[in-house]
Amino acid sequence: MNNVINTVRQTINKYSMFQNGDKIVVGVSGGPDSVCLLHVLNLLKDEYQIKLYAAHLNHQLRGQAAEQDAAYVKELCEKLQVPVYIKSVDIRQLSKERAISEEVAGREERYAFFFKIARQVGARKIAVAQNMNDQAETVLMRFIRGTGLEGLSGIKPVREDGVVRPLLETGREAIEQYCQENGLNPRLDETNLKSIYTRNKIRLDLIPYIIKEHNSGFIQTAAKTAELIREDNDFIKDFVNNMIEKQLRADSKGIYIPVTFLLNQHLAIQRRVIRKAIDILKGNTANIEYKHIEEIVQMVNGKNTGKNIGKALDLPEGLRMEIVYNDVYLFRKGDSDKKNNSFYYPLKLDQQIFIKEINMTVTAYVSAKENLKNIELNDFTKAFDYNVINEEIYIRNRLPGDKFTPLGMDGTKKLKDFFIDLKVPRNKRDKVPIVATDKDILWVVGYRINDKYKCTNKTADVLIIQFSGGDTNVE
Repeated sequence: MNNVINTVRQTINKYSMFQNGDKIVVGVSGGPDSVCLLHVLNLLKDEYQIKLYAAHLNHQLRGQAAEQDAAYVKELCEKLQVPVYIKSVDIRQLSKERAISEEVAGREERYAFFFKIARQVGARKIAVAQNMNDQAETVLMRFIRGTGLEGLSGIKPVREDGVVRPLLETGREAIEQYCQENGLNPRLDETNLKSIYTRNKIRLDLIPYIIKEHNSGFIQTAAKTAELIREDNDFIKDFVNNMIEKQLRADSKGIYIPVTFLLNQHLAIQRRVIRKAIDILKGNTANIEYKHIEEIVQMVNGKNTGKNIGKALDLPEGLRMEIVYNDVYLFRKGDSDKKNNSFYYPLKLDQQIFIKEINMTVTAYVSAKENLKNIELNDFTKAFDYNVINEEIYIRNRLPGDKFTPLGMDGTKKLKDFFIDLKVPRNKRDKVPIVATDKDILWVVGYRINDKYKCTNKTADVLIIQFSGGDTNVE
């Protein structure tokens, strides 16, 4: 028992997961990992001066067993005197509507729920229960599928959005023993015991074979390897980001990379610079494979012979690369898909709205102004003077003639000119969500709110709107 508590304490301290006075939302499924996490944090709450809130999402995938999971979590939290929030979502139906797997839909809904509770209680941290075995499974699964340093870095102990994993250096066997010693009787999901998913096959078949035949300490070895790779990868990312700060240029259509700059770098750095430029252009690197980066690298390194000047390369999702004079130019071909990407959704308070065209989820709620001090505002979470609006609010993409008064300005500005001034790539402009009424724009999401709707000394109630998913996600 003490070993688990000490290991969790060391992990919390090692990664500076908590600060005195933090409010923590703990994701609790009812299984051994999350039950152990909640129980340990409850024992450590006075030591770290933290306040805990539990959150449980019923996925409705396991019938009566799922209902029993929720009942168990509620009873456990009452026994530990931890406030608990429980919600049910039909994940199977959501996965069909969004054309994604049940696993992905479940993860999206869980985190959306956790973040909603965090906003509601003023928490800045969300603790989830991945353990050392999960880390080993993740690294092995990604290696089998094929990945680079980023993938082999495994699960991050601390994410930039406040998600922390205090059990990441604790093994599953120790967790199960802890639950048994403390009479916690966690719930068991029988699907975890069947080799029906890739991760389950790795967990139940491959890793036991490796442990038996090759390395009895494989779980610890894989977790330590992931930690070392993560540290190296973080250093390289920072190095590349600092290096390209004054090298990349953007216009309204795409990104320029000087060829001379690329040729002066190691091949590994060339690949990372190109991948980073694509990430900046499209907001992520989804569907960009090693072979695509390698084709660009080969063209760049053949440029000094003159044979590739003016040549071009088509990439996934309508991206295109051309060598133009002394630059590699990355841009999106044409705007033929604009009509298919148009969207228009009414905003509903205290409900999640999924915008499939941009893969983003929107939540909105009204709160008293004094609660603002507990709400972390950023590019994708904003506060508005609720009493000034008094109209239906919609989420849409830009329309011809759009204009608004950007925060800090007196007069109006055309949205088109606003995008040009900020060098927003043309191919991204139709995907920028606009929060608006029938008459006015409230917020150009990710950029600026309308000065007319800002909170002032006279504000009584604030409208909080948050966008998550899409270009705002970090593993």
